[in-house]
Amino acid sequence: MSNNAHVKLWLQKQQNQTAIMRAQAAIQSLGRALPCRVVSVAGSIVTVKFELDTTPWVLPEITIPKAESPWIRMPTQVGDAGITVPADALLGGIAGLGGGVPKITSKPANLTALVFMPVSTSGSPPSDQNAAIAQGPNGFIGQTTTGTPSSVKSDTSGTTMTFGSNTAKLDSTGFHVTIGSYTVSITSAGMSINGISFDTHVHGGVTAGTSDTTGPI
Repeated sequence: MSNNAHVKLWLQKQQNQTAIMRAQAAIQSLGRALPCRVVSVAGSIVTVKFELDTTPWVLPEITIPKAESPWIRMPTQVGDAGITVPADALLGGIAGLGGGVPKITSKPANLTALVFMPVSTSGSPPSDQNAAIAQGPNGFIGQTTTGTPSSVKSDTSGTTMTFGSNTAKLDSTGFHVTIGSYTVSITSAGMSINGISFDTHVHGGVTAGTSDTTGPI
């Protein structure tokens, strides 16, 4: 083999190794979709720890936004499992974590542009496989953001529906409806209107004949 051929083969080998090393470095710099678990929650932001063996390295806990919109909020709890989902640019600007507007030419480090996405587990099956379920440790809230305030709130004290100043509440004492200046309550003791019992109320102006009575007293 001529010296020139030997040099060409050596150069080709070096170029291949350089290309492989560059490819490996590029892969290492990419964001990682890794299993993790929530260790703290602050509003829409969570801190997670990675759930995988990284020996001999130790991956740090990271603080990242949740993968959710302001229109549907999840009551994420410490211990919830999920994965990190990578983005191609820093998210601090839109997530309120600082950083401003990222440059399209800037490549984020592999643990700096992630969001938390929850993953379901076999240990928490739905109570009804065929129903949409909204639940949380303190129930759920459905509400409007414009127009006349309207909401449905279900928590550990009961369920309340409101529209403007009108309310209907079901709790441990019974069912109570307030519309304007009137409140109707149905409890185990019976029904009342503005605190006056329907079963035992009396009327004034009762006389023999065809006189009309007054309202309940």
